[in-house]
Amino acid sequence: MQHTLLIALLMSIVTTVISADDPNTLVKPQILKRVIQSVSPAVAIIRVNGRDGQEIGIGTGFVIDANGLIATNFHVITEGRPFTIELPSGRMLPVLAVESSDRSSDLALLRVDVGNEKIPSLELSDKPLPSRGSRVLAFGNPLGMRDSVVTGIVSAIQDIEGREMIQLAMPIQPGNSGGPLVDSQGKVIGIINMKSAIDDNLGFAIPINQLDALREASNPIAYERWIHLGRVNEKEWTPIFDATWNQRGGMIMARGKGSGFGGRALCLAKSETPDSPFEITVRVRMDKESGAAGIAFHSDGGNRHYGFYPSNGLLRLTCFKGPSVYSWEVLKEVQTKHYLPGDWNRLRVRIEAGKLQCFVNGHMVIESNDTQLTSGKCGLVKFRDTEPDFKRFEIGMNLGVPPLTKRAQNLISDIFSQPSKLRQLTAADIMDLGEVSEAANLQIKQKVAQIEKQAAELRRLAADVSNAPITRELAELVRTKPDNMLLRASLLIAKLDNTDIDVGAYLARVDEMGKEIIGKLQPTANENAKRDALNTYLFLENGFHGGSTEYYHPANSHLNRVIDDREGLPITLSILYMELGRRIGIKTEGVGLPGHFIVRQVLDDNEQKLIDVFERGKILTMDDAANLVTNHSNRSITAADLRAQTPIEILDRVLGNLIGVAGDKQDAEAINRYCEASVAIQPDSILARRMRSQIRMMTGRNAAAIQDLDWLIDHDDEGFAQTEATRLRQILIKQLKDE
Repeated sequence: MQHTLLIALLMSIVTTVISADDPNTLVKPQILKRVIQSVSPAVAIIRVNGRDGQEIGIGTGFVIDANGLIATNFHVITEGRPFTIELPSGRMLPVLAVESSDRSSDLALLRVDVGNEKIPSLELSDKPLPSRGSRVLAFGNPLGMRDSVVTGIVSAIQDIEGREMIQLAMPIQPGNSGGPLVDSQGKVIGIINMKSAIDDNLGFAIPINQLDALREASNPIAYERWIHLGRVNEKEWTPIFDATWNQRGGMIMARGKGSGFGGRALCLAKSETPDSPFEITVRVRMDKESGAAGIAFHSDGGNRHYGFYPSNGLLRLTCFKGPSVYSWEVLKEVQTKHYLPGDWNRLRVRIEAGKLQCFVNGHMVIESNDTQLTSGKCGLVKFRDTEPDFKRFEIGMNLGVPPLTKRAQNLISDIFSQPSKLRQLTAADIMDLGEVSEAANLQIKQKVAQIEKQAAELRRLAADVSNAPITRELAELVRTKPDNMLLRASLLIAKLDNTDIDVGAYLARVDEMGKEIIGKLQPTANENAKRDALNTYLFLENGFHGGSTEYYHPANSHLNRVIDDREGLPITLSILYMELGRRIGIKTEGVGLPGHFIVRQVLDDNEQKLIDVFERGKILTMDDAANLVTNHSNRSITAADLRAQTPIEILDRVLGNLIGVAGDKQDAEAINRYCEASVAIQPDSILARRMRSQIRMMTGRNAAAIQDLDWLIDHDDEGFAQTEATRLRQILIKQLKDE
């Protein structure tokens, strides 16, 4: 589908700029289409990774032999860097070797594994050089845009630093390098090499006959040996399931995603595994706690092994018995205060006959009698997209951290109990602690983590205390239902994210806006005239408009920002519109069409007008409304879609928008604020209570979550929530007792 659209677009461009009577044209459109269709499948995208595993470049290559030979520029693959090759079909081609390369000519030939299935290849032209004025096509991945094609002409043959080069009148960009330049027959006449520094529409290509010498002087270098950027010592380690395993001194770094299920990749030690009992230890640090990385043991060199590793802040022991998650068995999973997220953690596994003991930072956290696997290699394992670092991998006996001396323990205990003693430490004290550096550091880091956790909890408490009066006022508004309930509540919702908002000032500003409109009305103005005056004031005189550019920006849901910035969502603009309408004598209702909130004006003669405030007060027909529903929900409009929304429903929709934005940003604290407000305006809503109980649990507000669960157990008449609420309540009660 992608190639079809590309071809259609190219054809529409080419046919407008190339005359069919031009003898140099790439023939007729249907022939041009055939050339593109025949060449494109053989054009590969080459991605290159840098020193730290991140992608540093993208270029192009093309298949010249269906058995797996690809031509490109030397500078595309660079020297010693890992790279991948992918065909337009999405097929990844494992690289076997750099067949031959020449830095001076900027050419390289790559050997890939095609398995039992040959790949599309291109025919090379037997002409030494193309003629001036020849129409040509260049294929590549300019600026990372895959499968691109551009047409141009050969403008000259230039001598550049002693080499013949084809000068092209066509746009060449980074990413085109290494791509094929083809003639009207689809034969390769050159290899795109560089763009001009003078003109974007000027480029160069290496004549294809310069590839002959490289093919004749084949000197293959195995891919594993080509990549010499800190590769792990192949005499000591065996990487499994791809990823990039680099080694610098005693540190091993895993970069990129493994090809195993869940991004699994292993790096197994080649040393002999001793008979039990024995221990394995390593220090590991992850950049993303959502991933997993740790020790693998009893590995068969493939899919079967044990793993002990942190994952999402938990310590897990798993028996991997096959290639997919369905054959994996999580033996035990625990949460422990001894694990330090984002820091170095010392993992250790002790293996005895019929017993596995797993330690983190000197503390045993898991013990298992599982014996499904009893022998195999040991090493490192990682999952998902985390990029872990490992150091000090060891296999042996008694690999635990040397314990603190009595003096060191006394020093640390004194410091923890009286932090002021930190300033009294002498050089001799530091030396004493340094003698047991690892054990001392572990205790100190664990104390730091505890203090930081307490600080985070106190900051969270301060935020909850600040927001409590806001949610209390929301609940009071729902109970008393004043005329300005919708406006005041909308501003209070915005205040949840900025407690400095002066709600009274914005209420006064809306009153002032209403008076400004009334001041321009004729005494005899009817409802239509008032609506027109409102539209003129908002959209023409003051420039209020729909926030299309940053539609999902939280400010579009904050009514104070809508008033200040004159930009908002359909629902927030509609709230302001209805509030101003009420002040000038227009009767309006909110209509919650799926995905697009609108306003209905109710006239004295029972006539009704649908108004799209997001579109500057556009009057909608029923067909327009039906189209909005179809576009946003892919169904026909119903009577329920046109029902007038209550203020509570409108406020709940505003909160729903904010929850969605916060969810995309994974901002759990913001979601908690909005759920508190949701319960405040809908205290009897089972759905609102369930959402709040879940976010309270997720953010560690366990006692508050139990209160919500108790409410759900008492109020869910149909019983759907009661069973789950009871189960979760038991878990939270246990956690509170364990703390």
